[in-house]
Amino acid sequence: MVGTLNFFLDPEVPCTWRQASILASKAAGRSKKYARTIRGWLVQYLTANKLPLHGYGYPRHTLLNDEDIAERLQEHLLQLSKDSFFSAADVVKFMKTPEMQEKTRGRSISERTARRWLRKLDWRYKKRTNGMYIDGHERPDVVAYREKFVGRWKRYELRMVAYDNDGDVASTPKGFEVEPGPFRLILVTHDESTFYENDRRKFVWGHSSQKNQPVKKGEGQSIMVSDFLTLEWGRLKHEDK
Repeated sequence: MVGTLNFFLDPEVPCTWRQASILASKAAGRSKKYARTIRGWLVQYLTANKLPLHGYGYPRHTLLNDEDIAERLQEHLLQLSKDSFFSAADVVKFMKTPEMQEKTRGRSISERTARRWLRKLDWRYKKRTNGMYIDGHERPDVVAYREKFVGRWKRYELRMVAYDNDGDVASTPKGFEVEPGPFRLILVTHDESTFYENDRRKFVWGHSSQKNQPVKKGEGQSIMVSDFLTLEWGRLKHEDK
């Protein structure tokens, strides 16, 4: 304020009231827009003889001080996080709904304010964590199938060549009675990569009170690319494919 008055009243620096405030603002390392604030302070001082007071140490009013607004917004965010994910823009959009406009008397917020609100409501932007998978490994029918498969596999192993950890032959099938069919069995395994139609979002806003939720393995339609492998011949292929 003093700098603006000095520039404006100095006969050696001819400038207008607005130009004087801009020079003072830049001299203080502030932006050009800050000059308007300086002029407002000077008008207040010259008309009411009152200096402006700083706001340090004074609590600022926020709509979140209203418990009804904070509770309603928290409920909405928790519901959004269960069904999908949300961003600060969704908070802005929610505050523009007729219900919230009535509570706030038509006031709206920016995305920057929405991010501050999310932190104040104890939300943090972080990587989504999963709970246990829903797979049903211990269902009675699954357990019965596994036991039956293990019994059959033990009979199959008697008809296969066994290899050690170095890839050398450890044992070969001997002459004994087996079930009708080929004596020698070749184990064929496969390695696969699965590509999903929709990738799951990894980073979301999560509340500290939320627990990990069970999730399904599927993420929409998928395509699987497989290679079939054998110990005897390596990767199976047809001609050069």
